[in-house]
Amino acid sequence: MFDFLMMPLSFQIFGIAGSIIAVIGSLIAAIAYRGKQGQMYSPLNHFISELGEVGVSRLAWVFNLGLILTGLCLVVAVLGLGLMLPGWLSNVALVAGVVCALGLSFVGFFPMNQLTPHTRAAMTFFRGGLVMVILFSLAIGFQSPAKSVISPWYALAGLPAIAAFSAFLVLIAKATQHTDEPLGTEEVTRPRIRVLAVVEWSIFLTILLWFLLIAVGLPAWASA
Repeated sequence: MFDFLMMPLSFQIFGIAGSIIAVIGSLIAAIAYRGKQGQMYSPLNHFISELGEVGVSRLAWVFNLGLILTGLCLVVAVLGLGLMLPGWLSNVALVAGVVCALGLSFVGFFPMNQLTPHTRAAMTFFRGGLVMVILFSLAIGFQSPAKSVISPWYALAGLPAIAAFSAFLVLIAKATQHTDEPLGTEEVTRPRIRVLAVVEWSIFLTILLWFLLIAVGLPAWASA
């Protein structure tokens, strides 16, 4: 098992599998979603977690199960990447990646109906994800030429995700200054465009892009 984790194929399989599961679970839940006033789901003013809100989202269980499975897949993926990359930075990134991935799984275990544990799990994912991408990007960029396992240029692949995570954490910090529930979903106050929700969706897209780019880059570089 340890030897498999150190192969580029391990990150490719589990990184791509986790990404696909996340996309499929979200799409299925979004298509079936009808809000408290019968409205369809929109990433412009609905938070991602609303897809897993039991009693509102028709297929909440699909979304929540998808998050649990995605997180477990990404645990294996980040373990493999951390073990493959040389240097101490990759070891610290590995720990942050496992924390991030487990946080994602616990978001599925604790949907929005259980707001306190849900928020803790979500913030673990957001904070852990930012640290993970920063450290892995540094580990990739500062590889020794003699020990490199992926092109150093792939360090740039993390920039969109870093920007998205950072923007969300800044916005959420500002939001908590005015309310204890920045992720509240009361229908009477829902704007047509909710910046925090849009930025959260940007995290979803950029972190999936990062996993896919690294998954593609690892085998290509390793076999060159």
